[in-house]
Amino acid sequence: MAFHPRERSPWRRTMSRREALRLIAGTAAAGGLLAGCGSTPGSSSAPRLVIGTRENPVEQPLFDDRQSIDSGLEPEEGPLRVYNWADYINPAVLKGFTQRFGSEVEVTTFYNSQEAAQKLRTGKISFDVFFPTQDDLPKYVAGKLLQPLNHDYLPNLQKNVWPTLVDPFYDRHSRYTAPYVTYSTGIGWRTDVVSVDVAGMENPWDVFWDPEYRGVTGLYDEYRDALSVGMYRSGITSVNDAKPSDLEKARDNLLELPDLMDIRYTIDGAYSRLPEGNLGLAQAWSGDTLLAIQYVPEGRDPSVLRYLWPPKATQDRVGGMISNDCMAVLANAERPVLAHAFINYVLDTKVALENMSWLGYQPPQKSLDPTSMVDRGLVPETLATAVVAQEDFEMGQITTQLTPEEDSSWQETWSRVQQGG
Repeated sequence: MAFHPRERSPWRRTMSRREALRLIAGTAAAGGLLAGCGSTPGSSSAPRLVIGTRENPVEQPLFDDRQSIDSGLEPEEGPLRVYNWADYINPAVLKGFTQRFGSEVEVTTFYNSQEAAQKLRTGKISFDVFFPTQDDLPKYVAGKLLQPLNHDYLPNLQKNVWPTLVDPFYDRHSRYTAPYVTYSTGIGWRTDVVSVDVAGMENPWDVFWDPEYRGVTGLYDEYRDALSVGMYRSGITSVNDAKPSDLEKARDNLLELPDLMDIRYTIDGAYSRLPEGNLGLAQAWSGDTLLAIQYVPEGRDPSVLRYLWPPKATQDRVGGMISNDCMAVLANAERPVLAHAFINYVLDTKVALENMSWLGYQPPQKSLDPTSMVDRGLVPETLATAVVAQEDFEMGQITTQLTPEEDSSWQETWSRVQQGG
């Protein structure tokens, strides 16, 4: 039986999807993944991580033994097999695809990136469509787990998607991926609890150190998100490139919070505890903030919810992350033509809007902007600031994969925070 997100318990939903973004070390998983993928005879190069940035975009490598499918083929018979985060696509979208293509869709879910990488590495399971995060993409390409896309089957990519993500920095020319949803990481709050003008602050992240909100404040229980806030507190914006001294500042800033703020480290703070009134201030993904509307208890006022992405409010003087998730076709897909048809279907504007209305997370569609989304009733005017615009990808910092050495430093610092010093 398919459930709406609101019908699921907060713990079930959070632990099955967004905790999963980077709760474990993505690059640690990459190391394990690549260990089983040596160079293959006939391949153009040995597996290697190719990590791009906005300033230095990259083309992901092609391999002779991993070719895209030919053009002009008919979709295979189903069922289409999808490997996705739990609760991360509207069941109505799957039903609509079945009605249009006559193929059932079987969805298998994974708990976190490590689980997905380990299962895909074995080669013993076969799925057609996979939903990786863009910062994990390099390890899947290097491990030869994905096949290049044939854009002849994806007309909606050029037609409907922002040019920024049609030709993204992490996968130039969309060789292996099409964008799924996008989101920023900012600040969510309730106006009936937080009285300060968060958007008017010199550094909005300072609000997490305001003792007026002691006992009602939360950060994500996730090492990169939480440590980033600690760095923003000290004016550090390039957190992907954090030096040991930057991590030390983050650690020291976060260590102030237990006594000063009685801080709560949660995963469901933004979309569940904030609308329910258990928190008044929380670090928030924009998609969780929009999803929060569905968790406001009956009879309560959802208009008290607010969201701010600090780079936009401060003309990029203050740090804040922005990112997106992707869709890809797996190398061992048994129905690759049908998989392309599914990706193209999800990129249809009408389908993308139907998906967002259930999911909360925003597709990077050309036709969407804060005004149009408010006019269509997709987003309340009070949360129009949670809408991501294409130009937002030109400011703030975009989440990228850390090297194993960098990730180890982040993990060690986070461990110190958790241990209280």
